[in-house]
Amino acid sequence: MRNLYSILSLIMILFTVSVFGQVRVYAPSLNLPENGEVELAPNVILDWNAVTGGTLEVLYELQVATQSDFSDAITFPKSEVTAKEMEDLYFGQTYYWRVRAYDGDDMSDWSEEWSFTTAITVTLATPNNGSMVFANPKVTWEELTGLLRYQIQIDTSYIWNKVELSTTEDIFGSYLLSESDMWLVGDNGLVMHYDGAEWTSMDAGVSEALNEVFFVDASHGYIVGDNGTFLSYDGSTWTSMDAGTTENLRGIAFADADNGYAVGDGGVIVKYTAGTFSTEVASDGSNDITEDYFAIDVIDANNYWACGKGKIVINYDGTNWTGNEAGTKDHYGIWFNSATDGWVASKSGRINHYDGTEWVEYETSSKDLYGISFDGATSYAVGKDGVMWTFNGSDWQQLASGTTNDINTVFLKDGYGIAAGEGGVLINKAGEGFNSPWSKIISVNPDSTNYKFGNLLFGKSFYYRVRGINNNDTSVWSGAKSMESYMYPELESPSDGSSDEQLEIVFEWSEYQGVTRYYIEVSKFEDFSSALNYIVDSTSIKLSGFNFSEEYFWRVRAEHPDDISDWTEAYSFTTVDNINLVSPENNETDIKRSVRFSWEEVLGAAAYEIFIDKDNNFTNPEIGFTEDAYYQSIKPLDEKEIYFWKVRGVAGLDTSSWSQIWSFEVEGPEAIEDLFSEKSVDIYPNPTNGNFSVEVNSTDVADYQIVITDISGKEIYNSYYTAKAGKNIVKLNLNNELSKGIYMINVKRDNISVNKKLFKN
Repeated sequence: MRNLYSILSLIMILFTVSVFGQVRVYAPSLNLPENGEVELAPNVILDWNAVTGGTLEVLYELQVATQSDFSDAITFPKSEVTAKEMEDLYFGQTYYWRVRAYDGDDMSDWSEEWSFTTAITVTLATPNNGSMVFANPKVTWEELTGLLRYQIQIDTSYIWNKVELSTTEDIFGSYLLSESDMWLVGDNGLVMHYDGAEWTSMDAGVSEALNEVFFVDASHGYIVGDNGTFLSYDGSTWTSMDAGTTENLRGIAFADADNGYAVGDGGVIVKYTAGTFSTEVASDGSNDITEDYFAIDVIDANNYWACGKGKIVINYDGTNWTGNEAGTKDHYGIWFNSATDGWVASKSGRINHYDGTEWVEYETSSKDLYGISFDGATSYAVGKDGVMWTFNGSDWQQLASGTTNDINTVFLKDGYGIAAGEGGVLINKAGEGFNSPWSKIISVNPDSTNYKFGNLLFGKSFYYRVRGINNNDTSVWSGAKSMESYMYPELESPSDGSSDEQLEIVFEWSEYQGVTRYYIEVSKFEDFSSALNYIVDSTSIKLSGFNFSEEYFWRVRAEHPDDISDWTEAYSFTTVDNINLVSPENNETDIKRSVRFSWEEVLGAAAYEIFIDKDNNFTNPEIGFTEDAYYQSIKPLDEKEIYFWKVRGVAGLDTSSWSQIWSFEVEGPEAIEDLFSEKSVDIYPNPTNGNFSVEVNSTDVADYQIVITDISGKEIYNSYYTAKAGKNIVKLNLNNELSKGIYMINVKRDNISVNKKLFKN
């Protein structure tokens, strides 16, 4: 019995140690980055939650691998920290990671295994694609940490280049047989063909909008369009055929020369078999589909795909057409590489992919996508406002198209490509770009997310892209953006075609940022065969020396160390022809005998000539010359007489036309005292400190007496002054003679006196 009791006691002791002496440490739980997170920097911080153990020091061991089975794992030394910043990870790489804890000799299990993927490359920010810029634009990108440096590349050469066509019609469809055999169709019956040398228009005999074109080979082509239009091509001529419908046909695809389908509005499906037509209908399993179809593609005779409005995608399996919704938006373009690799381009920037089982939606921007095409691993989706996207194997990346017009169609084949759309815009793909002699690669500090270019060529399209570099890897280049430099400044003043310009003119134009100086030319000749040339570092210049009533032309160009712009388009202006009279007004009466004539000033005029006479033929005029825009008559005019006057401007050897002839009547003798009155004298400043001026406005040459007395009548100052006709100023300094108080100033002409008070501070 004692032995049994001892055995039971030992069992209890062991159980107690087992239960209450358990010190095994638990596996940590992972925190950040979240499992499956993508587009992370190559110096991502891995973070996990701490665990407790039986000792005061718990250590953690981290493993990071590129294989999910951790067969290539790197194990980091044990540490008590619960986070680790990675260094120099590869770009666009998926990594797997896990952590376990150590409590003394005790080791936990591994944590869950999480994954993350680093960013493939840098993402460009501003300016917007296709922006107009000056010679020194600043470009920005989103920060990507953990780099040694960024590199930015800029060039005038690009993958896609504009091609000038002889049409401005909208283009809706395209097909590329080879680099020397390409086709475009569009509005108002447009059909265009490229033969390897040039694009030419072909007469297809129709005026309807043509929406799509498809070729089986060079001798078998097909076009569909509005109102059921169906055209076939035999290698030389397009022939119209009756497809048995009046619905607008939007898409067409052929498995061979005798078998194909066209789709269009109202759910119409037209089958072509060796020259005959029939219609078919797709079903969603319950009802016939009547949504508009916009595009169709073919894999083989038993596998067609089409898409359209209402998010619908339909498939022909050799027997029936069936369809369902895919994605979240209407679909406009479709391309199938195989039965397990299909794509549709959709409204609001959506792109959907089919893997043979299900559709997965990608979101690009908010701009509608109208066309999509693949050529092996190369792909492009195009759409509204010239938007263009390419697939990098895991995601869609935006590229510059070089146009802001809508791109409605794109087609790729054998390394070549064409994309076309609104207003006859056409771009073609040839090579990979960024390979001109002008191309530059510039290194940028990793702490910066912008770069300001300098001395860009004038009036050129530029393309740029950015990549990141760390110690282990160089990212692929970002998607390229385009920008176009302004050709030259914009002229502002004088405006084109302006008239009545002064003979002294301030020429103004807009600032062109990043330039060092401007050239301006002014000429009487539109071809500038004889011109005056000026160089300035500002955006304006004041010039004079122009003739009256002459037409001139002017233009400007800008310069920086690497380039000089073209001349702006020339503006013209015409200088003023004659003088505008002001006073006395035409037919005015009761004019004082001493007349001050005035007119509008012409800036840049050297002088003015005035004729005054009682005869409107000016047989015996008073002739005056003045540099000012006014003239004071030499002597009082005769009472109660009508006078005529006119003025012309003088500029060097040139004179303007005479102004209009104005007349006025001189007042009678009852107002003779107005030749000198209270209004003729002014004192300033008043009050004064002793230094002041007496201003006398005299109607003619005359003698004046100035007398100053104090309030008691004591004479302080007495002097005579001979005045000329017009304004006369007598400056007096009587600071020592005058004490604080009130004084009287008497200005006398003949028997007429004018009295003014003067206050001394």
